Amino acid sequence: MRFEVTSTNLEDVEADSLIIQFFETTEVPEAILTLPESIKEEVAPPIGTGGFKAKLGQVLPVYPKSAGSIRCFLLLGLGSKQDFSLEAIRQAHGYAALKVKELGSRSVAVPILSIPPYTAPEITASVVEAISLAFYKFDKYKSKVEDGKYPELVRLVVDSDMKGMCDAAAREATIVSEAVKLARDIANMPSSDIPPKRMAEIATEVGMASGFSTKVFEMEVLERMGMKGIVSVGKGSSNPPVLIVMKYDGGGDTYAVVGKGVVFDSGGISIKPSEKMEEMKYDKSGAAAVIALMKAVAELKLPIRLIGIVPVVENLPSGNALKPGDIIKFRNGKTAEIISTDAEGRLILADALAYASEMKPKAIIDLATLTGACVIALGTHASGLFSNNDGLADRLIKAGEKTGERLWRLPLWKEYFEQIKSDVADMKNVGGRPAGAITAAAFLMNFVDSNIPWAHIDIAGTAWTQESSPEKSYIPKGATGVGVRLLVEFLKSEIKQGQVSLAGNANT
Repeated sequence: MRFEVTSTNLEDVEADSLIIQFFETTEVPEAILTLPESIKEEVAPPIGTGGFKAKLGQVLPVYPKSAGSIRCFLLLGLGSKQDFSLEAIRQAHGYAALKVKELGSRSVAVPILSIPPYTAPEITASVVEAISLAFYKFDKYKSKVEDGKYPELVRLVVDSDMKGMCDAAAREATIVSEAVKLARDIANMPSSDIPPKRMAEIATEVGMASGFSTKVFEMEVLERMGMKGIVSVGKGSSNPPVLIVMKYDGGGDTYAVVGKGVVFDSGGISIKPSEKMEEMKYDKSGAAAVIALMKAVAELKLPIRLIGIVPVVENLPSGNALKPGDIIKFRNGKTAEIISTDAEGRLILADALAYASEMKPKAIIDLATLTGACVIALGTHASGLFSNNDGLADRLIKAGEKTGERLWRLPLWKEYFEQIKSDVADMKNVGGRPAGAITAAAFLMNFVDSNIPWAHIDIAGTAWTQESSPEKSYIPKGATGVGVRLLVEFLKSEIKQGQVSLAGNANT
C-alpha cells in the first residue's frame, strides 16, 4: 500500500472510493470542507433522511448515480467538534480503512485540511497511521492466509500550499507505522520461535537495514560484567540470556531507552496459574518497542543520539533456576533478596538501568510489562508512569495525549521504599500486595543515577488487547506496539524544546 499526497481538485481526483468526513451536530451533519455541487448532490439524500448521523467511526457507503472514477463515497463520522482530537481522527479513519477493505477498493482518496487546533500535517500523520495500522494482520502461522483486499494506493488530497509539509508528514508517519508493525510482530511471536538469541539476531538485522549499530552480550560476558540480575533470571532456561545494546548517532543530546525482554514468563519456581499463561509471550513487548523505536528514529534521521538497551531472558523453572530466598548482587553493587521469582522483570531491568546510567544520558526511559498491579490500578486505558523528574514526566504525558498512548502518573513517595526493605539484603524484589506497581518502580529507582532524569512506563495493561481493552479501530487483536509512537513523538518534542530540565521533583 502506497500513500500519495496530491493537490488535485476533489471532483477531479481518481480513486475507487472517496472518504468525506463530517462532524456530528444537533441537526444535519456538517462536512469538514465545502463540497463541490456534483458531490453534494450525490451524498445529500442519506444525510437528509437521517441515515447518517456522523457519530465517531460511523461509515456509510453511498454509490454515485453518475458515471465517473469514484465508485463509492464513504461518509465518515468524526463525532462532535467539542470532542475532536487527533485520536478521533485515528479512530474514524481506522474504521473507514476497514470498510474500504470490506468493499475491495483498490484505491481511496482522503481530503486533508487544517482543523483547529490541529494543522494539516498533524492530521495527515494521524490518517496515515490509522489506515496503515488498521490493516495490520499477524497471520504468518496460518496455513491458509485470508485474501486481503487492501488498497494499493491512498491519495491524500491537500491544499497546494500545504503539499510539501503534508508529504513530509505522510512519509514520517509511514516510517513510524512500519516500526509499530515490527513491534507488534516481535511481541506476537511465540517464544519457541524467538528465544533470546533470535531476538538479538532480529535487532542486528533491523539495525543493519535501518542504520544503527548493535552489540550483543552473551552469558559468559554478562557474568564478567556483573549482570547477575539478567544471569540469575535467565539461567533456568536452556535458552541463555542476552543483553542487546543498540546505538544510533544522529548528533545532539543522548537519550537511553530500556525495554524488558522476557520472551516467555512462566513465573519460574514461583510459577503462574495456567489460565492465560499463553499471554506471557507478550512479556517481551517492552523490548519489541525499543527495537522498533530504534528503527523509527534511525530511518527518520532524528538529530539525537539514542541508546537502546534490551535485556532478554526466558523465565522458566528448572533445577538450575533462581529460587525464593536467593540473594542477587547487581551491576551497581546493590543486593536484593528474592521473594518471588515471578517478579523477574525488575531484576533484569535493574542491571540494564545501571548500565544505562553509566553512559550519562540526558534521560533514561524504560518500557516494561512489569506488574499486574498496574492493570488493577489503571485498567487497560493507560500505561502507568513513574519518574524522578517532573518536567520529564509532564512532557511524556503530553506526548501520550497527542498519540493516544495515554499515561497516568503514580507517586514514588519515600514511604513506598520502606515496603521493599529486606532484613538480609539491601532490598527485596516484592513489597507485598499494596501498591504493587509503585513498589516495583521504587525497586527500579535504586538502579538509576539520581542525577539523571528517569521515567518508568508500566505497559502491562496496554501492551496487548485484553477483554477490557478499549475498542480501537487501528489496533487489531493481539500486540498493540504501544510505546513506539509515544516515544517518537516525545523525542521529536525534545529536539524542538532542547535539553531536559533537571528542575523539580514531586516525589521527595
